[in-house]
Amino acid sequence: MVRLFGSLVIILFVSTLMLLAVDARIYNSKGWLREKKYAMVLGWAYGAISLAILIGLIIYV
Repeated sequence: MVRLFGSLVIILFVSTLMLLAVDARIYNSKGWLREKKYAMVLGWAYGAISLAILIGLIIYV
């Protein structure tokens, strides 16, 4: 179970970086403000979830 959550943290963190670094810039350059906002919100949500799971793993293990 710990490996599953560890893998989930890595996947969510990579998704966070992709959404915040790549997708938001692409949407901003094309002028798609609504999509940029959704990418930013989803990226920060993924980041918060991955941080919460990581803290839980640190406390548990």
